[in-house]
Amino acid sequence: MRHLKYVLLLLIFQSFGSLAQSEAFSPKGSWSIDVGIPTLNENYAFRRVMTGLFNGGVSYQYNVLNGFTLGAGAKFSFFTINPSTTSADWKGGLYIPAVHAKVGYEKFTTERVALSAWCKAGYAPMIAAHDSCKAKIGGPFVEGAFFVEPQVEVCLLTGKGSSDGFSFVLGYNFYFSEFRPDYFCLDGITNLSGPDYEGITRFLSIGFGYRYYMGRN
Repeated sequence: MRHLKYVLLLLIFQSFGSLAQSEAFSPKGSWSIDVGIPTLNENYAFRRVMTGLFNGGVSYQYNVLNGFTLGAGAKFSFFTINPSTTSADWKGGLYIPAVHAKVGYEKFTTERVALSAWCKAGYAPMIAAHDSCKAKIGGPFVEGAFFVEPQVEVCLLTGKGSSDGFSFVLGYNFYFSEFRPDYFCLDGITNLSGPDYEGITRFLSIGFGYRYYMGRN
């Protein structure tokens, strides 16, 4: 984790050092795919009980004016149950499909390097599908929640003016719903009490992406 932060900071500083260069590439829009691993889960109960396996999605961005972009897309996150923190061997996990709009700013600082900052906002059903709820209510527990995901990205094109690029993506997700025993269709979870469930569901996502750029302004 610490090494990844150092690498990201180094790439950002190197890119900002080239801001004085003339902009060689200004795309009209792009498609992006990103794949990451969720970590540093909160609230406390969420961190203790669930382990993040996947956070990623696909989106389209349109360059409205001088790097300011608008877009939309869909994403999916998945967490599995940590068997060491529950009293039963439950199979299943927490599934979070979502749709979102996004707004951001993208700057090509050299002929091949772009820095981006985004904010996604949308709606997601929180689907807890596992043996516990299947036995209690005959299916998954589902709760809808709005979310926001601020994101920063460093993208490197495969060549000067190329349409293809690969990126390092760092995001933090806020889901406006508290993780609590309802997600297991229970009145309580072993070794966890009221204060452990306080705070909205949130997590850091670290991953990589692919960008396909279209057209030039």
